[in-house]
Amino acid sequence: MDLRTYLLRRGYWVDGNGCLFPPLVSRDNINSLPNFDVMGDRADTIFLVAYPKSGSCWVKYIMSSILLYDYPDIMHEIDKHLRNRSILTCLEYSSPETGEPNHQELHTIMARCTQPVIISTNVNCSNAPQKLAKSRNKLVFLVRNPKDVCVAQLKMLLTEKDLQTRRDFEKYANEFFEGRVPFGSWVEHTLSWWDKIQNRKNCLFLSYEEVRTDLRATIHKLTKFLSRSLSAEDISRVCQKCCLTKLPWNGDGGNNKKDEFLDSINDGEMNEWKEYFTVSQSEQFDELLKPKLTESGICSKFSF
Repeated sequence: MDLRTYLLRRGYWVDGNGCLFPPLVSRDNINSLPNFDVMGDRADTIFLVAYPKSGSCWVKYIMSSILLYDYPDIMHEIDKHLRNRSILTCLEYSSPETGEPNHQELHTIMARCTQPVIISTNVNCSNAPQKLAKSRNKLVFLVRNPKDVCVAQLKMLLTEKDLQTRRDFEKYANEFFEGRVPFGSWVEHTLSWWDKIQNRKNCLFLSYEEVRTDLRATIHKLTKFLSRSLSAEDISRVCQKCCLTKLPWNGDGGNNKKDEFLDSINDGEMNEWKEYFTVSQSEQFDELLKPKLTESGICSKFSF
């Protein structure tokens, strides 16, 4: 059984363009999203765009910690309730508790939240609100090594039993190349956003690898981009708070309650793909993706 068929049996669905979506992303959400006025009257709304499994939950938490540094009570609530959608809102999903689409509640959220709201999305630029790619609001575009994204997505979608008995990795990797996975083609998603934001001063390109390699430098970069004023000591505190081993969804963060959403956030290892890809698979991946990425100019921003 191929991955697509396997996921369709688990409640995933396909839109008119052939893109696969998980159950918490409804048809109505996707159909209404392009025409949604996501900004409202909030010029301080900040957007985070990333393909799934690129580290957006972590980066969103870092951004919140910077923006709300002077509001420890709010951050305390976020630590207790990571899906507090007044701060951590993903456009295309519906609330697992209420079933209500997140984006339809944004105007209410913005009206009652006095601090900047961070809104993230995993959709291709063509599925996103049309005004988003043209807005003057600040936008962070996060990209991760596609080989690691491929592995992380596999680990999220398939159990260990499925990995051992249902398929081999090479077959799955080919489906990832072809975009027959949730949210479609990684390269089409990445280039669709890069084409729109690469020359805009209100957009910041960020690679997962630089976040993982030098958290302090990333926090400093985000602090400047978000127009916040934090001292070296403040940045050190944010760095300690946002270290992967200290995050609220890890044991050291004090959250021991079982939660499927939090469990789906893996530890984000770099170069884990080397444990899965053969040399020939890696070369095939490079042959398929590098020409397109090099032509676009995005390869000057990150490497894989």
